[in-house]
Amino acid sequence: MASASELQSLRRCAEELAKAAAGRREAERAGRLAARLQSGRFLLAVVGEFNRGKSTLVNALVGEAVLPTGVLPLTAVATELAFGEPSTKVVFLDGRTEETTRDRLAQFVTESGNPKNRLGVARVQLSGEWPLLRSGAVLVDTPGLASLYDHNSAAGRKALLDADGAIVVLSADDPMSAEERRLLRLLGERCSPTFLVLGKADHLSPEELAAVRRFVIDAIGEPLRGPNRVFAVDARSAGRDSAAGIEFADLLAALSRFVDDELLAALTSSARRELARLGTSLSEGLTIERAARQRGGEELAALVERFEAEVGAQRRGLEEDRHLLARDLSLLRDEVSNRLTRFVESTSPRYAAALQPKSWARSRRELEEELQHRIQASVEEAFERCGSELRPVVEQEWRRAAERFRARVQSRVDSARSAAAHLFEVPLPTLEIADLAEQPASFSFLFVRPEGMIEPLSRAGLSLLPARAAERRMLLRARRQLISEFDKHAGRMRWDIVQRLEAARAALERSSSAELQASIAAIAEGADRARRWQEKDGERREREERLGEGLEQLAESLVSLREEAGNDPANDEWRTCSSRPAPPPEVPGSTLPAVGAGGDTLR
Repeated sequence: MASASELQSLRRCAEELAKAAAGRREAERAGRLAARLQSGRFLLAVVGEFNRGKSTLVNALVGEAVLPTGVLPLTAVATELAFGEPSTKVVFLDGRTEETTRDRLAQFVTESGNPKNRLGVARVQLSGEWPLLRSGAVLVDTPGLASLYDHNSAAGRKALLDADGAIVVLSADDPMSAEERRLLRLLGERCSPTFLVLGKADHLSPEELAAVRRFVIDAIGEPLRGPNRVFAVDARSAGRDSAAGIEFADLLAALSRFVDDELLAALTSSARRELARLGTSLSEGLTIERAARQRGGEELAALVERFEAEVGAQRRGLEEDRHLLARDLSLLRDEVSNRLTRFVESTSPRYAAALQPKSWARSRRELEEELQHRIQASVEEAFERCGSELRPVVEQEWRRAAERFRARVQSRVDSARSAAAHLFEVPLPTLEIADLAEQPASFSFLFVRPEGMIEPLSRAGLSLLPARAAERRMLLRARRQLISEFDKHAGRMRWDIVQRLEAARAALERSSSAELQASIAAIAEGADRARRWQEKDGERREREERLGEGLEQLAESLVSLREEAGNDPANDEWRTCSSRPAPPPEVPGSTLPAVGAGGDTLR
């Protein structure tokens, strides 16, 4: 079991890293981690794309309408809800704080009240006597990802990076975008406790909701490395179960169990993993920096120039790789279009010929309603079959194209790192970019019947015709309309597949390119630090060398925390990693505390 003293030992690790790595990119993240551990708070970010109902869900979870809600993208600034005496505090980017009232909240946190965050608000902190948050959990309502406003998306991503766990809000009527898969992949990498919520569940019938739930579970299995429960909710009627599977009460119970029984263990595991990531990043930068210091100024400048030339070649090659991927997807789009055209041409006439009412001995309105029903059923049946046949074909071709692209980018990463290892004569381990099973850019497709799909048949003029003639006219119009609906829905399916492929392509390009750029940046930063070191006098050089030796020992000890976090039994519950952590090694000559089984420092 995790203990409070163990958590404080990890806090001291983070504080030491923030101090020892001052001026390096790892220091800021270590400082934020130390501050969170000092407060004992567990930040549970409520995340998802804009207009998913995140603020509505937060209001439902605390049982009070404290956050502004609406149909437009509203939240522009992260809002934290914690347990305590009721208060509302605005924290500004320049460090100022201001007490305000709940009725003025929208002026600070919404896009309409604070467009483009012109007021410079860092976050808003609300406190209240909310039972769910009594144990130290903090709900963070975040701006929507993939917002129309780029600054909102950036604020949402930052809030997630600072969080220890997440409630991911998806939408029942538009499940699993590329941005949401990217989000789930990040949570999987961080091994963060994650709750999955399918909002707007009341928009679907029980059958449709079951299909969407299966689709979401299949889609999230890979990013989160295991099966997860999806809570279908309608936050607007919080707590009111229905035959459609509204499970708000179940979600609230699961969150309550988590914050009461498992919060400390989850926060401890989260801190270990973050410190291990920072140690790995620090270690690689120090390796390059140490090797670069051994070169003379002119030699180092020449080596950096040669490395930059290699980097330039790989970046140009990445553009070529993108063009090749775009060409592959263009061919796939053509294939999808051809298949759908053939499907409509071969299938719609057969369904139209079979379109007959069971009996003509009814009123014209009843006949019309039956024909409408049969058109609807025909379209659903045909396109469900079409989707089930088309989806595996598109997925297979997408995977082939994406894997070719991923392999080409891996070659770019290998070349850049190999060049650095050769030029600076240091061993650099192979950096494997995520394989396709771990990428956020998987193609996904689900054809769900939209409401109001079939337009009413026109009855104009039918009342003037003899009965038999009117019936034949109704049937003829119904058959024409059925063929028109096939054409229309083939177009919808084509457009949806193309849009999802484009989103998957963009996500794959971004994630793969980011891994290449991050690797290059770490190497370049190490070389640049070595250049600046050479410009200093002897005493300052010696001082920095001693600091560097301490940092290397610190980084090595932090890297060892990764395995311990992975063995933490708390992870089994969330099925994101998978008894008891061994104590981390002591660092000679450092004040870094080692953590024992009971959480006591081993000194």
